[in-house]
Amino acid sequence: MRVRPYHSARSTAAHVYHEDDDCPAGRNLAWFDKVEGSADCEPCPQCVRTVTSCLDHPATATVS
Repeated sequence: MRVRPYHSARSTAAHVYHEDDDCPAGRNLAWFDKVEGSADCEPCPQCVRTVTSCLDHPATATVS
């Protein structure tokens, strides 16, 4: 499920943002390390793969 972008507050973490609730890397972030927004981060490759591989995913839906 698509969610608002968030990333890790830790400076040692990968500089990526997550926007899929099913992303394993995003789920591994502790709640207190999550910061809302993309903050000049690159999109998480796992989130991008999930979005593009799932035809029912809201991000791939087309507006008629």
